[in-house]
Amino acid sequence: MNMAMVGTPEPVSVVARDRIVCFVDDDLSAAALRKGLEGSNLSIKRGTIHTAIRMLETDTELFALVADISGIADPFTELERLASVCPPDVRVALIGENREIQFYRELMEIGVTEYLPRPLTRDIVMDLLRPKLMIGDAPAGHIDRGGHVVSICGAQGGAGATSIAINLALQLAETTKAKVALLDLHLQNGETAVMLGVQPGPGLRIALENPMRADTLFLERAGIEVNGKVCLISADEDLDAQLDITEAGVRHVLGLLRQRFNYIVVDVPVPFGAAMHPVLTLSRHVLVLLEAEVTGLRNAHALRTAVTNIAGKDRVFTLLNRANRPGGLPRATIVKALGAEPDMVIPDLGKGMTQAVNLGIPALKHVKGLRRHLAPIVREIAGVAGDKRKGRWRRLLRL
Repeated sequence: MNMAMVGTPEPVSVVARDRIVCFVDDDLSAAALRKGLEGSNLSIKRGTIHTAIRMLETDTELFALVADISGIADPFTELERLASVCPPDVRVALIGENREIQFYRELMEIGVTEYLPRPLTRDIVMDLLRPKLMIGDAPAGHIDRGGHVVSICGAQGGAGATSIAINLALQLAETTKAKVALLDLHLQNGETAVMLGVQPGPGLRIALENPMRADTLFLERAGIEVNGKVCLISADEDLDAQLDITEAGVRHVLGLLRQRFNYIVVDVPVPFGAAMHPVLTLSRHVLVLLEAEVTGLRNAHALRTAVTNIAGKDRVFTLLNRANRPGGLPRATIVKALGAEPDMVIPDLGKGMTQAVNLGIPALKHVKGLRRHLAPIVREIAGVAGDKRKGRWRRLLRL
């Protein structure tokens, strides 16, 4: 029996992502999946988890993925690669040859929807896999698969928070090959769109003021594609506009973004009112950015305290930007005021940063050294900690 793609769908929007895509390397498994998942929007393709990873680098419009890990020497390494390109809300099932219960438990612990040892049969697929992969049949104990939120708060005006947010989002996508949303919550006087040379629409304000009007089409209306992996969501409201941003609206927008993006980098306005609290409580990293100035030091201390009170101490990081800038405070003074060395440091990189703003292009493209200095921050956000086989899955599945 030759395997072929079954029921090739038309291009799918975010409104109806119902595809189940299977990559298997033997005809018996293909037949069992075809029968057991009959009636679904199913595609069966020849391949393994390696093939699945290549597909997800360009095509992420699916609801569930089934991938064969038979013969893979270290499946957890491949799962780490898969997690970097797979949207957080996609259900992932695996098939393979390992029948050890400990192996199964490790896969379940990191958030895999189901694992089935070969050989597959139609009844096994119908009884164990179908209920967990069909839309509307969320598995029991469903894990929050939301994307990783990173917030950036400037301790002083002009400290470079927006520029760092833009370039960090771009480098995150470049390094991890994941989908990244760049959310600018400065609805008035926001600079992200200006720095990227684009014009935002009214979609973000509508969603933040009235979450009931923000459906799954929100991303298509409000998102601006920066490149193939990064999407900007921002606004440009008049300075005299009377905004009514609600906590429910902020939470809903973040929820929509976390369904479709592996990382959400948020440029958070300071001071932040109650409506911004969901951003901080959902963030895995909150970067408090300051320059080597008295006002920056004072405000950074207050910001760290406020974030700690709202979200806890373990997720707050101090980022010293434009370190060693002429006229700035000495490093010893900064350390004494903060009570410790800054967690992250980016030196003064010269006039190229300002030129990038004026040209409406990301500084990452032509400022020498920026990529190198952002690399440790990217590693902190996306790096593997603890058990390296499980690290990325724990991050992306919020375990």
